[in-house]
Amino acid sequence: MSLSASRAILGLSLLALFTYTLFAGLDMPFRASMLPVFASSLAIPLTLLAIYIERKTDNQITTQADESSGDLAVSESEVSADAFRRVRYFFLWFACLIASAHLIGFLIGLPLMVFIYLLAHREPLTLSIFLSSMVLVILYGGFQKGLVLPLPEGVLTMMLFGG
Repeated sequence: MSLSASRAILGLSLLALFTYTLFAGLDMPFRASMLPVFASSLAIPLTLLAIYIERKTDNQITTQADESSGDLAVSESEVSADAFRRVRYFFLWFACLIASAHLIGFLIGLPLMVFIYLLAHREPLTLSIFLSSMVLVILYGGFQKGLVLPLPEGVLTMMLFGG
């Protein structure tokens, strides 16, 4: 399967998932429907935008590849090796996020992992602090207080501080 076909399938699958979530959320009671309706109403336009940009970029890349001499063309095997490296890297970060959320709690673990991730990618310290504090504000203010969704507390924080 080509890379563009797999991207199209992924985009359409996400679009179907978010559309289903939106309609399922509309059938729920008001308070329970707030999160799925809000998240889906943000995700559907972003998914459509991503599909549009992918199609536009794919057409430009095809045109550039047709016009090039072929020396700089990337084969499927080269893309696959790089893609697998990036996927492994993503799952490592995701596993660390899950571990930190389990051990120190979601409210502390997610902003901490965002901060570490940004520093690992050599972002400025002030930007890293600002973005991770914004994640904390969104989690606490938006989800825990605004939507009244209790975020999981960590095992270590429960042992140290009770709960």
